Amino acid sequence: MLLPLFAFAMAGAPGPALHVGDTALLFSLPAINEDAALHAVARTSVSLSDYTGVMPGFPAKAVVVHFLHKEGGEVQLAALERLDKKYNAKGIRTIAILAGAGDIATVSDWVQTQHLAYPVLRDAHDIVVARYGVKQFPTTVVVDSDGDVAAIGVPKADLETSLDSVLGAFFSR
Repeated sequence: MLLPLFAFAMAGAPGPALHVGDTALLFSLPAINEDAALHAVARTSVSLSDYTGVMPGFPAKAVVVHFLHKEGGEVQLAALERLDKKYNAKGIRTIAILAGAGDIATVSDWVQTQHLAYPVLRDAHDIVVARYGVKQFPTTVVVDSDGDVAAIGVPKADLETSLDSVLGAFFSR
């Protein structure tokens, strides 16, 4: 069962590349916070297929893939951390993708100070951002266990409230 687009308090679709019901595009990116990645998937890079699809190594009920920039990202990462703590035991996994090339040392230090339990991946050349059609930050994609897009968009309200309503739907199935 796919979530209707309006269920995810959208300000607008992020672009034509991906829609609800489409198969999510696979990616593999290096983790900035390698400890979280090692804990999550036992290596320092994380792939969407680690969690979803035919033979996931670490199966999930759903995966929250959140695209962000460093500017203003602290609040989003903190909200994702709270959501990860709330939903991880229920099978929902979280991945943040930090877009853009920046000084890796500065970005790494910034992420490390957050002490996040979920992987924050670096899309230095915006390859995944382009493939997903992300035009506005933040943008969040929720992928179900089969690897299909269940919700996609730019949260209107605060991230935590927007995602809470979407993720709650996975437990009413």
